[in-house]
Amino acid sequence: MKRIILLVLIISFLIQPVTAEYVDLVLTYPQTVEKGQEVRITFELINKSNDRLWDGTVMIEESFMNAYKPYIDYQTNSFKFSTLDPGNTFTNTFVLTFNEDIPIDEARFSISLKCGKGFCRGGCTPFFLDKTVTMRLTEKRAEAVIKLDTDEFEAYRGETLEIPFVVKNIGEIQMTDVVVEIKGDILSDEKVNIPFINPGKEASKILKVSIDENIPKTGFTPIIVAKFQDDSGKEGMTYESIKINIAEKETIIDGPTGPEVTDETNNGNKSTTSTMFYFFLFLSIVAIVAVVVFLAYLFKR
Repeated sequence: MKRIILLVLIISFLIQPVTAEYVDLVLTYPQTVEKGQEVRITFELINKSNDRLWDGTVMIEESFMNAYKPYIDYQTNSFKFSTLDPGNTFTNTFVLTFNEDIPIDEARFSISLKCGKGFCRGGCTPFFLDKTVTMRLTEKRAEAVIKLDTDEFEAYRGETLEIPFVVKNIGEIQMTDVVVEIKGDILSDEKVNIPFINPGKEASKILKVSIDENIPKTGFTPIIVAKFQDDSGKEGMTYESIKINIAEKETIIDGPTGPEVTDETNNGNKSTTSTMFYFFLFLSIVAIVAVVVFLAYLFKR
């Protein structure tokens, strides 16, 4: 008889850890949560063991809730049950809101089960089960990009270069107090201010850069920077790199100095040539006549 009792106790001892594996806590929750939005974490406590669960509590990790209590809104962080018989389940949902100013980008905490487990309340043994929750916390923010037709420009010394640009709001909320300027190894003449840009909209403007006439550099690699705020006052920034090449002006070399030839000069030259032609023609005729007279005189003698 004693051997039978001892065998039963040994079997009960061996079976006890195995039956514990049949108690499970299944969690359902989103992997990504937007700050300021309500999130639901549903749990299902499943008792498939041969024992009854007594006086149980399912709760969110206290250390996490205490650390971020000012940034979390919730109705309750624990649910209790009196008994949970074998084959039954216990289901409920935690409803939380992580405020927009919570200083973390990931919420990682455990949901724990604490209860007694056994045939009776007085003879039950403590039972614990933890499941980890990991959620990425995102937030709505103003986001922007700078668009350029080209990122390479050319200018001469002593001139003012105009750089057209577009700032587009690619976020989900309005951006305000947009300030755009060129910074780096050369600066824009002034900052461009844009009061606001709505989500999905864009603003086109021009930045001006004066090139010093005596500057020795042949190129610059500055950036166009756009700073802005969202409706809560949080600041954002975006930028684009550009290149400015300094071109050399062509030197014009003058030809040999000489008299300027004009139509008037040409006409004058033509007039002088005509006068000289008729004068020499007249002399030729006179000479011919003189020769003829001289020959006639000789024949008469």
